[in-house]
Amino acid sequence: MRPMRERMDLFLGLSEVLTGFGRFQLLGTAMAGDYLRTLDVALPAGVLDELLAAYEQLPEEAAREAAVAAQILGEPKLGPVARNLILLWYCGTWTALPDNWRAAYGVSLLDITRVISSESYQAGLQWEAVGAHPAGSRQQGFGAWSLAPEGSSL
Repeated sequence: MRPMRERMDLFLGLSEVLTGFGRFQLLGTAMAGDYLRTLDVALPAGVLDELLAAYEQLPEEAAREAAVAAQILGEPKLGPVARNLILLWYCGTWTALPDNWRAAYGVSLLDITRVISSESYQAGLQWEAVGAHPAGSRQQGFGAWSLAPEGSSL
């Protein structure tokens, strides 16, 4: 297994391409370590390292997004894992892998649909993407419901 710092660097690089958010923003969620650990326990042994190795083999910057789409998202074993990683960053939830994936590649007892933590829900990139706040977790102030979201043309 790779050293933790190297794994985290690859994990963040892959996450940048998959989410469209930069490393600074991903680290700002304070969830990168939790999400890497989530994949480690939710996936059968070796699958996360296979995903990181596939990312590491991709071409540099200019062609990386297209390569991720073709060589990772389109791949039967790694594609569902990468899509779950996107959901993890955006929603703070791990979604159980499909039964046919589990039958083909293995099962982990922690591959169950669940919210990782209250922090992961609040840190979800979905809130940043839509210019909103996580419902029920951050005060928006009196009458905030009557205001159009920032950047909207309403």
